[in-house]
Amino acid sequence: MDQVSAVARDLPVKPEFHAVPNSTHLSFLTPCPPALAKALPDICTDPPGFDREAFHKDFDAQVLSFFRKTLAD
Repeated sequence: MDQVSAVARDLPVKPEFHAVPNSTHLSFLTPCPPALAKALPDICTDPPGFDREAFHKDFDAQVLSFFRKTLAD
């Protein structure tokens, strides 16, 4: 059994899993400023169909909402 499955199995509440289409591991890094994107295109360039700036704007809002709701209870 992999570590993620072991942790998920032992949690008191089943976790939610979300797949992000057209993303890669590095897509979850913050958007690169132009100079960094030019210097390190391998970590700053995402697959076609993935908009890193739009993703982070939405994701950050969802995370903030989650913590406000969860920590307020």
